[in-house]
Amino acid sequence: MLKLVAKSLHDNVKGGDLAARYGGEEFALILPNTKLQDAFGLVESIRETIGSRRVRNRQKGIDYGAVTLSLGLAEFRIGEAGGDLIGRADAALYDAKDAGRNQTIMADK
Repeated sequence: MLKLVAKSLHDNVKGGDLAARYGGEEFALILPNTKLQDAFGLVESIRETIGSRRVRNRQKGIDYGAVTLSLGLAEFRIGEAGGDLIGRADAALYDAKDAGRNQTIMADK
């Protein structure tokens, strides 16, 4: 499942954008020239695309079902420390999980 998510993220970034694994089951997208609303549209499209796929282990005949993604989105504030930006995105991620998972929540501006 991690490979599926990583490939989907990688396939959807371009130019100066960056997709990276950030911890065990977490990924980060850095979209330096993208407005928050446009980033929201992009990650929602990625979430829906990934969610439409089923994960199967063909060798063992196991169907794991669809992959769901909970996403937290934050926009950089002028003068903000990187750790604060990550903290706001992480808080939005946990808000998405607490709200029922498989959705994107934007951090407060």
